[in-house]
Amino acid sequence: MPTQVTQSYSSATALTVTNLQSLANSATAGWQSAVVDLRTVAPLDVEVFVKLTTANTAPANDKAMYVYAVPFFHDGTNWLASDQGTTTLPTGSEGTTTIANPNNLKLLGVLSYTTQNMTVQGVFNLSSAVGQSMPDGFSIIIVNYSGAALSTSCVVSYKTLAQTLT
Repeated sequence: MPTQVTQSYSSATALTVTNLQSLANSATAGWQSAVVDLRTVAPLDVEVFVKLTTANTAPANDKAMYVYAVPFFHDGTNWLASDQGTTTLPTGSEGTTTIANPNNLKLLGVLSYTTQNMTVQGVFNLSSAVGQSMPDGFSIIIVNYSGAALSTSCVVSYKTLAQTLT
C-alpha cells in the first residue's frame, strides 16, 4: 500500500506586539517577541508574517526594517539565546531590546521602506535563517531603521508546518 505525504499548516497565531507599536526609527533600538515554544509541536518549518505600518514620514537612513530570528535552546530549566552583540541577551519576553552591529542574531529578512507613509510586509520561513532543523523555540526581533516611526497597526504572526504520512 503506497504512503502519501501530506503537508499542513496550523492556524495563524498572532504575537503580542504592544511594544512594536510606535517603535521609533533607530539603528540599535528594537522590539522582541516572546519566545515561541516549539518543543511539543516539532514542526518541519515555521512561516512568519510581518506587517509594519509607518507614520507619515519620508524614508531615510537605511530605508529598511530588519527582521531577525532568535533561535532559543531550552536546557531543561532555562531558555538560552544567541547574543545581540551587547551584554544584554534576548529575554524571551515581549518588549524593547537593544542590539549592536555586528550581532549573532539570524537575519530573517529585510523590509524596504521606499515611499512615505508606506505599509511594508513580508512572509519568511524560519528555516531560511536557522537551517533545516528547528530550534527548541524562537522569537522575532525587529529593528526599524527606515526613517519613520511605526504606527499602531503592526502585525507579527506565525504558522507551523507539519508533515504526516497517510
